[in-house]
Amino acid sequence: MALNFPFKKTSSGQPDEPFSDNDFSEAINLFKTQRKKAGISLEQLSKETKISRNVIIAIENGWKKYLPETTYLISMIKSLEIRLDLKKGSLDGLLARESSINEISRFKFNFINIDFLNSWIGSFFYIVFMFLSILALNSQQRYLMKINSISTEPIIIENNVIKNENIINNQK
Repeated sequence: MALNFPFKKTSSGQPDEPFSDNDFSEAINLFKTQRKKAGISLEQLSKETKISRNVIIAIENGWKKYLPETTYLISMIKSLEIRLDLKKGSLDGLLARESSINEISRFKFNFINIDFLNSWIGSFFYIVFMFLSILALNSQQRYLMKINSISTEPIIIENNVIKNENIINNQK
């Protein structure tokens, strides 16, 4: 059962169909040729449109897996079309995704890509690491106490040591 929303515009009155890989390739070629025709470098385009250089490189090389989510990509496409003087909607082919990407994303764990400072996964690993470090230090402390290599009693300074220090201090 398909839901039809009356406020959503479609060009032919039929539901929108996803873009094909052919549309994706055409959009990439259009982007490359128009950028080169305008004589704009990747860095300059990145600065003028406020789009990450990595995203622009991913668009130009057709790396679908490095493109941002569709919501962000739509606004980026609009600003690229304006900057490169393209017709509105001419780069919409970049929204083509592989079928595996359109499916509900599954949790993928990649240790290298964890942002340890700003994500819950990073915070979780940090807490686990700290907890294990404390346990390791405590077990080491217990081991050292067991073999009597350290003592928890205060150090007693003998009178001979104090006398020797006073003699040394008086000689100076």
